Amino acid sequence: MEAGLKVELSEHYLEATRLYQKAHEMDPADPTPLRYLGEAYRHYTGEWDKARKVFDSILAMQSDPMSRAVALHGLGKMTIHGGDFAQGLSLLERSVETYPLALAYRNLAVYWNSEADQAKADGYIQKALALDPHDAYNLVFAAAFMAGNGKSDEALKIARQNEALLPASYNLAAIYAQSGNRDKALALLKRHFFEYERFQAVRSEEMMEARVDAVFLSLRQDPDFVSLTNGADSMLDPSRIMTHPPAH
Repeated sequence: MEAGLKVELSEHYLEATRLYQKAHEMDPADPTPLRYLGEAYRHYTGEWDKARKVFDSILAMQSDPMSRAVALHGLGKMTIHGGDFAQGLSLLERSVETYPLALAYRNLAVYWNSEADQAKADGYIQKALALDPHDAYNLVFAAAFMAGNGKSDEALKIARQNEALLPASYNLAAIYAQSGNRDKALALLKRHFFEYERFQAVRSEEMMEARVDAVFLSLRQDPDFVSLTNGADSMLDPSRIMTHPPAH
């Protein structure tokens, strides 16, 4: 496990999955290696069929609350992307009922903002921040909401402080797009798709999310944006516009 975590942090994701699988084989009753393996498949390599099998196996075994929550969140995120919003929401809600995860709270905020329920969305943002008020990902995520609600100056201050944070590139792009800085938004989206994301399967999912994301409404018809997202997987319904970037 230690070796797997080390190579994951070094962005060698295929090697990380190999090591997590090996750790699982050494102790099949321990859900922890499966938790990391499932997230690597879901978030890094985009092998969602494998991720689903891993998460289902966690739920079928005797597992700790955190592992179950991670599995439920992962299944919920993939289910929403597949178009079953009600089932995806139910899985996310079960996740935070099982164990509080900032990532699950952020994705619940995304869901309720897309349903135009700002009060619920803000409630989940605050829950994520309460778990770790100084976490950079939480702060950038919250700033993307600020930018969409008339607080561009505050949002841009947070964006500038965290601009070097590669995994936050999508939400940073959302802040700049909503603040009227087209070029900066496109540059950060390009960084997200082609520097942070390493696998085409995930890149295609993220491009599709960007195309239906209301934070990029000002770029929707921009030829450079259309070209940048031309690998979108077409899984999401373009008529159902997201109103906030995904929390991942």
